[in-house]
Amino acid sequence: MDIDTVLTQFHFIRPYWLLLIIPFAWQLVAHLGNRVAVKHRKMVLPKHLEKALRIGDASWRKRLPLLFWGFGFCIAIIIAAGPTWQRQASPFGEDNAPLVILLDVSESMLQTDVQPSRLGRAKQKISDLLAIRDGGNTALIVYSGSAHIAMPLTKDNAVFLPLLEAITPKIMPRKGKFAEHGLAEIDKLFTQGDFATQPVTVLWITDGIGTGSEKAFIDYFNRPKELAELGSQQEGNYANDHTLQLIVLGSGDNKREADIEFQGEELDSLASHLGGVYQQISVDNSDVGSINRLIERNVIINSNSAEPWQEMSYPLVFILVAVFLLWFRKGWTVQWCFVGMLMFTAPGQSAAASDSANTVETAEMDAPMAEKQNLQQIKLTVSQFWFDAWLTPDQQGQRYFKKREYRKAAQSFTQPYSKATAFYLAEEFKSAYIYFIRVDSAEALFGAANALAQQREYIAARQLYQQVVQQYPAFKPAQTNLRKIQKIIDDINRQSESQANTEDETSTELGDEPQTGEGADEKISAQMLIKQTYTAEQLLADDALTQAWMKRVEGSPSRFLATKFRTQLNQRQQLTSN
Repeated sequence: MDIDTVLTQFHFIRPYWLLLIIPFAWQLVAHLGNRVAVKHRKMVLPKHLEKALRIGDASWRKRLPLLFWGFGFCIAIIIAAGPTWQRQASPFGEDNAPLVILLDVSESMLQTDVQPSRLGRAKQKISDLLAIRDGGNTALIVYSGSAHIAMPLTKDNAVFLPLLEAITPKIMPRKGKFAEHGLAEIDKLFTQGDFATQPVTVLWITDGIGTGSEKAFIDYFNRPKELAELGSQQEGNYANDHTLQLIVLGSGDNKREADIEFQGEELDSLASHLGGVYQQISVDNSDVGSINRLIERNVIINSNSAEPWQEMSYPLVFILVAVFLLWFRKGWTVQWCFVGMLMFTAPGQSAAASDSANTVETAEMDAPMAEKQNLQQIKLTVSQFWFDAWLTPDQQGQRYFKKREYRKAAQSFTQPYSKATAFYLAEEFKSAYIYFIRVDSAEALFGAANALAQQREYIAARQLYQQVVQQYPAFKPAQTNLRKIQKIIDDINRQSESQANTEDETSTELGDEPQTGEGADEKISAQMLIKQTYTAEQLLADDALTQAWMKRVEGSPSRFLATKFRTQLNQRQQLTSN
C-alpha cells in the first residue's frame, strides 16, 4: 500500500480516548513546575558546595523514570484509540479481481543468474500464482519489440498454462524491450465485460527498463488519479472506473554474474514513484504469497463492502510492555539501558578476540601482503566514494569511456544506448545487441544489426538492416551495410553450392555452427510442398485421415502464437502506413 493511501484512510476507531491526553499533559506540566519551584526554594548554598554535598543521581536521571512513564501512558492512549488505515479481509470473500500479467520475453530474460533462466523462473512463479488464486480472471500480455495479448481474461488454468509454457523470445515477431507497447493492450482488455468496473492489478514481470518505458508508465498509471480528481470537480463528466494497482516482480539476481545486468534498483524506484509495490523474485513461494495478498488487499480497499476496520495498534503493545518492564522497580530504568548496551557490544568483542587469537600466527606470516591489499582496497573505496559524491553514474561512465576502459564504462552507464555502445567497443557484441534493441531509433537498430553481423548472424543482421531501411529511408549507413551483408550471404550460398556439387564435407573456413556458417537462405523445392484439401465427407469416412487432420489442427502452441503475433504486427504496420 502506498503512503498516499495510508494517509488518506488513516483514522482512529475510538477517537474519544485521545481526550485523556489533555488532563495527563496538564498533570505532567504541573508536576515538573512544582519540582522546579521546590528546587529554587531550597537552593541556599553556593553551587560548588551544593554539588559536592549532594547525594544521589543527577537531575536528568531522576526525571528519566517519569519521562518513560509519560511515554508509556501516551502509547496506551493511542492503543485505546485504535489507529487504523485498512479494512479487514472477509474470510468468506472471493477473489474476483482481474489480474493482468505483463511478461517480458526479450532476450535478456534468457540470462541464467536465476535458474533455469529469468524467463523460466518467471513462468514458474506465474504457475504458482494461478494455483493459489481462486476465482479470479487472469490475462497474459507478452512483449519484446512489440506487445500482444497471449491469453485474454480467463479462469481456466488448463487453457492458460499450455500457452504460458510456449512463450519464448523466438515467437516474438520483433526484437526489443518496449514495455510501453503493452499498455495499449491493457486498454483493450478494459472493454471486455465488467472488467472496467473492478479493481485491477497489473503484475509486471521483467529484468529491466527500456528507454521510453519509464515515462510511459508514469503517464499511464497517473491517468486514473487525474480522472478521479476531475470527476470530483465535475460530477458526471469523469469517473475512475478502473482502479489500477501495479506490482513489479523483478526476475533476476544482482549477486550472481550475468552478461546483462539485472536492474532491480531501477525497477524498485519506478514502482515506488508510481505508488506500486516492488517484489524481488525468491527461491521459495514467499514472493507469490505476498503478491496474492496484495491482490486481495486491492479488492478490499476499492470495494464498497462494509467490512470492519482492522485494528493496527497491536505492535504498540510490545513497546508498551517493554517500557513498563524497564520502569517497574526503582533505579532499574537506567541500569537496564546499560545492560542492553553491554549485551549488544560484548558478543562482538568476544568474537573478535577469539578470531584474533586463532589467526595470530597466520597474520604474522602474511602481514606485509595483507597490509598492501588492505591499503589498495581502501584507496579504491575512497576513490569510488569520491566519484559517487561528485559524479553521476553516466558521468563516471563517460570518464571511463574517454580512457577507453569500455567494460567499466558499460557497467557505469545507465542509459541503454550508452551501455550498448560501450559493450560494442569492448567487443562484447551479444550484450551490445541486447541493449541496442531496447532503444527504438535508427542508430540503435543499426547498432544491433552491426552486433549481429559481428557474431556472424548474417540472416538476422540482414533482416534488421532491411527494417532500418524500411523505417528510415534517409539513413544511408544501413543501405550500405545491407549491400555488404547481402554480398556475404551470396558468397556463402555460392560456396555452399559448389561444395555440395563437388564433395560432401563441411567447410573448415566457415565452421560448423549452423546459425553463423550456414548463413545462406534455405531453398525448398516446390515439389516438396504438397497442399492437400479434404471435404467433410472424406474426413468422416476415413478414421486415419481424421486423426492426421486433427494433429495438423492442434499443431504447436509456439507456432500458433508466433503466427498470431506476426499477423497482428503486420496489421498494425499496415494501419500505421495508411
